This record gives sequence, C-alpha cells and structure tokens, in this order.
Amino acid sequence: MTLWEFFPELARALGESRRHPQIPHWELDRGVRVTSDLGAAVRGAEIVVVALPSAFVRKTVRGLSRLWEARGRAPWVVTASKGVEPDTLKTMSEVIEEEAPRVAGRVYALSGPSFAREVARGVATKVMLAGPSLAVAGKLQKVFDGGPLRIATTTDRRGVELGGTLKNVLAIACGMLDGMNAGFNTKAALLTEGMDEMGRLIRAAGGRAKTVYGLAGLGDLILTGTSGESRNRSLGEKLGGGKTLEAAMREIPTVMEGVESAKSAYQLIRARRVEAPVLTAIWRVLYRGAPPARILRALGFN
Repeated sequence: MTLWEFFPELARALGESRRHPQIPHWELDRGVRVTSDLGAAVRGAEIVVVALPSAFVRKTVRGLSRLWEARGRAPWVVTASKGVEPDTLKTMSEVIEEEAPRVAGRVYALSGPSFAREVARGVATKVMLAGPSLAVAGKLQKVFDGGPLRIATTTDRRGVELGGTLKNVLAIACGMLDGMNAGFNTKAALLTEGMDEMGRLIRAAGGRAKTVYGLAGLGDLILTGTSGESRNRSLGEKLGGGKTLEAAMREIPTVMEGVESAKSAYQLIRARRVEAPVLTAIWRVLYRGAPPARILRALGFN
C-alpha cells in the first residue's frame, strides 16, 4: 500500500516518523510506503483512493489519467472528496470520470459521519460506499471494512455525494447559531429545516429520498452540525460571533469544504428551481455580506 502526499517535505517527515503533525497520537503502519511522486504512488494499484480537497480533484486526476492511459487495466477508484464543482455542478465522481474516461463506471464514493481523528483513534465508525454495482461495492467493502470501521453499500452515488456536500454547508449555519448563542431549540429547527431542503435538492438532482435520512445525509449532518471537532461548524461560530469570513478562515488553517460548497449549492438550487431558504441564506451570509441573523429569518424568526 502506498500513500501519496503532495508536499515532499511532509512526505519525507511522515515516512520517517510515521506520524502526522495534525494527528500526533496516530502512527502510520510500517507497511505503508509514503511518496510525493504521484506516478510511483499509483503504479500497479488495483484500487486508488482520492481524498483531496474538492478544488484540487480535477487537476490531480488529469495527471492520473495520463498514467492510467499507459496501463492495460484501469483501477477501481474510491473518492472520499466531498463537494460539487461550481459552475459545472458535477460531483467529484463525475469530475473524475470526465477527466479520466478509462475509469468511467469504476468510480465509487465513500462518505458518512467520520472525523479523521476519531477514525485514527479507533472510534467505532460507519460510513457509506456508493457506486454503480452493488456486487463491486461489496468487494470494495471488504477492503475498507474492519476493526472499528464499518461500511454500508448503496447504488445511490449521487445522493451520497450530495449529502456529503450539503451537510458541510448546513454545519456552517449551525455554527452561526452557536456564535449568536441562539440555543438548542433553534438549532433543532435548523437541522430539521435543513434536512428538508437537503432532501428536496437531492431528489431534484436525481438522488433518493432514503439516502437523505441515512449515514451520508442525516448521520453526517448530526456529526458536523453539533460537534466542536467540525471545522465548518467552527467557522460558522466565528461568523456568528461577528468575525468576517476572511478573518474566520485565517483562524482555521485547514480546508473547510462548506464555504465552496455553499456556492455550488446555491447554483444547484437555481438550476433545479428548488425552494431552499436556509441554504440560500447561508450563501448570502458567505458571499453577499448578509448578517448571520439572516439564518434566523430563513427559519421564520423575524
């Protein structure tokens, strides 16, 4: 097994110490090779896991595509990247298939309530694996399933990916309420209304209603909307406390997919003509300078 790390210096450090600076208590298995050479990382691989910030998926897979074109058999690809590409409104699976036609029909999405630090710590975790074939999903399931990690399977890839995207947007709103000291009653209303909007949007985009209320929808929203471990919720809390988006993002050094996903969600709402006042309000706070109290108005509180 090989782990690719973009930054050469971090790849060297991780290869030597077997520890990541952001997860200091976790130790990488000695059987895992670490490299910053993308070609070396995927050479001969039967399964490739793409776990990148969504903004970097297209460019990275474009490089992978050239490597895959030179080999006889295409690998299976599992994407753990969450997001919908702005303007094209393609999910990460669709971006991968567009950039790498060799793996079309061989891309599966992994999503669900799973903080990396908790998985590394051995906390019992269950997530969804979604793709075109349940039989293939079952085979891939056996690769990832083990110890405290359990994998459920479905063919609703679109629903799973959109659920993993939209929950990050709603988590920002949950944080805004926390920053405004709005209370648990208000957050319960937000989670309920947000789930309803998520369901309408996912169904309008071709996903299934059942998926919305599963691990990759409701489960992931509960996790990211209520936990202090959530970066998106933490960002929202800073916004609700009066900080600007730029200032809040400077204080959280890691990637927060919900900010970019809010833009994609708003574009999807307009394209599908779905009524989604809460998701729209989040977009207005992030991109139009509306006050965080706009979330309360979207919930019907004047």
